[in-house]
Amino acid sequence: MDESTALQFCMERDRLLGDPEFSRSPSMCKLLRFLVDYKLSGNTVPLKSYTIATDALGRDASFDPQTDSYPRVQMGRLRRMLDNFYLRKGGEYRLAIAPKHYDIVLTANTRDSTPAGRVMGQPADVPVQSGTPREANDGYPLERPDDDDKMAKPDWRTILAVSVPILLTVIGVLSYMLWPVPASSQISYPKIALDLPDDSSGSLASRLAEPVGNRLVRGLSGFGWIRIFDFDSAEMRRSGYVVRVRFLEADSDRMELRLLDNISGEILWSTDIEIDDDGEWQLEFDQAIVAVAGHYGKIAQAEMSKAKNDYSAGYPCLMQFDLYIRYRDPEQGRPVRKCLKESVERFPHDSHLLSILAFARNMAENTSDYSGPKGLGTQLAWQAQALDPDNAAASFAIAQSAFFAGDCDMGVAWGKKALELNPLNSRIGGYLGLYMIGCNLPEGEEFAVRALELDPNADLTIAAAVAFQMLKRGEAAAARQLSTEYMVLSPRSEPALELTYIMSSAMLNDEAEARKAWKALAESYGLAESSAPREVLSRWIASPLLLDDTVAILNRSGIFRD
Repeated sequence: MDESTALQFCMERDRLLGDPEFSRSPSMCKLLRFLVDYKLSGNTVPLKSYTIATDALGRDASFDPQTDSYPRVQMGRLRRMLDNFYLRKGGEYRLAIAPKHYDIVLTANTRDSTPAGRVMGQPADVPVQSGTPREANDGYPLERPDDDDKMAKPDWRTILAVSVPILLTVIGVLSYMLWPVPASSQISYPKIALDLPDDSSGSLASRLAEPVGNRLVRGLSGFGWIRIFDFDSAEMRRSGYVVRVRFLEADSDRMELRLLDNISGEILWSTDIEIDDDGEWQLEFDQAIVAVAGHYGKIAQAEMSKAKNDYSAGYPCLMQFDLYIRYRDPEQGRPVRKCLKESVERFPHDSHLLSILAFARNMAENTSDYSGPKGLGTQLAWQAQALDPDNAAASFAIAQSAFFAGDCDMGVAWGKKALELNPLNSRIGGYLGLYMIGCNLPEGEEFAVRALELDPNADLTIAAAVAFQMLKRGEAAAARQLSTEYMVLSPRSEPALELTYIMSSAMLNDEAEARKAWKALAESYGLAESSAPREVLSRWIASPLLLDDTVAILNRSGIFRD
């Protein structure tokens, strides 16, 4: 790197560090300094996420880049801040970082400039020779006019040069006003602006601000159906919601987390969390993130209230799908399938949408009454993962396909990868646990329990899977208590949960209640109370292994004793 390029690097770095948006974030300032210093050092070894985490972001030597996406999240935040700065401030040059890279470069600050373009300090393809005339695009030399020609009338080339841009501008304005606007090629997911606490005062609250902010960013980033931005970014005005974190006092370890409507300023939800030394606050904080951004969280509830019975392509359809999964209303099935088909036709390159469609197809292809061709769910899952390897829902769709194909090893591997990408998604964690239990992997119960712990709105089948494991260990009282709790709060009937209630009641010698519940369950499928257990259970249990296991436990419960 020559001296002029190095000097320009330093000048751009200092411009950025002096900007209020950067000065409010010491962690971003530290990361920017590290990247520029590394570049100026002349070291040609590519930076790795471990080096970024330990040398620039303060993580200790035990940091594992395979399980912690913190460096990638922070680099993404820095890229957004750089783009926002140069959008606001302009300048001849800019610092830029290519996606999925850690190398910072100096480029010309043009609207279409990218780190892959010409970098300052590199020679141009055709250098301009000193003393040679430069040619304009129309082939005429750009010569200095004689003094006698200064007052001369413009020739036809000058008239065209002035009038053509004006004419094109007028045509463009008229076209914009009169022609229909084409539909967007991207789904309009909810946008959230993050208003994080200041971390520059040196108080207790400021020292806690960075770990709290980082945990919030990592948590929200895993959900594929929301988009997050910095509160001070240009996207702020386009955000529908604001997530605000504030410490109640400068020397207090108690913080308040709020969700606000960005248009009206209305507080949609809030909670207080006390940061303790034993780390228990982290679970409470994760639960708060799920309460905001989960499948049935506050944002989803607010969006659904605006679009009741809206089955249009895109995000409204995805919300309707979530409601269908939760309530299993048969009348919703047909319009949901129709809008999913329309959505994927309109947005064929949206990874999250394809992941949801893969999930839906996998579930449909493995019901007892499905007779169509199989494999589309698997195909959609791989397509979604190819579009976005970091999409948790895409990885889990592959895992689900593998489990349904009987490949438990592949299912577990992809399921754990999905959970690493989004450890707060209760559907991913809970269903992974359920499928692992179906593969006779007892550790799957831990994933299911964690999902219930994070999300009170987790799918009922997950609760049933945990109760089922309790029954296998002979913990009938605990299984009945869990089953009863979720049945009372249930928005719909769940046969698996009713079954664990039946079996636990029988094991506790409450045979009258067990037989009454079994009769109701059988009749709900149009079968008699005396029907064989396998005939009743096969109506909703697709896995042969799980079906055999369930029949064995049901027979052992003693409900069918004469």
